[in-house]
Amino acid sequence: MPLRTCRFSRRDDGGLHLYRQDRIGGLSIRFSELREARLLRCDLSFCIFERSKLFSIEMEKCNLLGARFNHADFSHSFARKTTTTKASMRRCNFELASLASIRLPGCDLSESIFREADLTDADLSEANMRRCDLEKCGLLRAKLDDADMRGAKIAGLNLLSLASMKGLKVSQDQQWMLLAELGIEVHPE
Repeated sequence: MPLRTCRFSRRDDGGLHLYRQDRIGGLSIRFSELREARLLRCDLSFCIFERSKLFSIEMEKCNLLGARFNHADFSHSFARKTTTTKASMRRCNFELASLASIRLPGCDLSESIFREADLTDADLSEANMRRCDLEKCGLLRAKLDDADMRGAKIAGLNLLSLASMKGLKVSQDQQWMLLAELGIEVHPE
């Protein structure tokens, strides 16, 4: 079934599974529930996820080039005061994607490409971002508390533009790049 330029609006597709679909680009998912959906190797270029519930979604090797996540919600309330955020989007291409104000604390984003993506005001606290490509990524006022960015490409990451970064994990070879971005020169003794 070709899903090109389809629109899912006000749907409850919990448990949706899409595998190796060709060019699903242009898909519009608005005001829908896709909890526990699994998307494997799908081309979701320029898709729009707007005001949709995406709790426990799993994406693996998906192409989300230029995709827009407008008020997408990856959380679920189990009780009045208990809300959990859960998503796994591993080895996905988010190049040029609009992820402004997205909340993905504690989620697995490892090995994904965020080149030139907009992550302004994003909450990525405790997220697994190991070996991600974050070059030229807009992280203005992003929260990276306890995020794991070891092995990630972080050229151009300005720590002063972040909202918070307490406990941020980077590897030893990344520290020189971060210090250079702050204008600090490190000289061996």
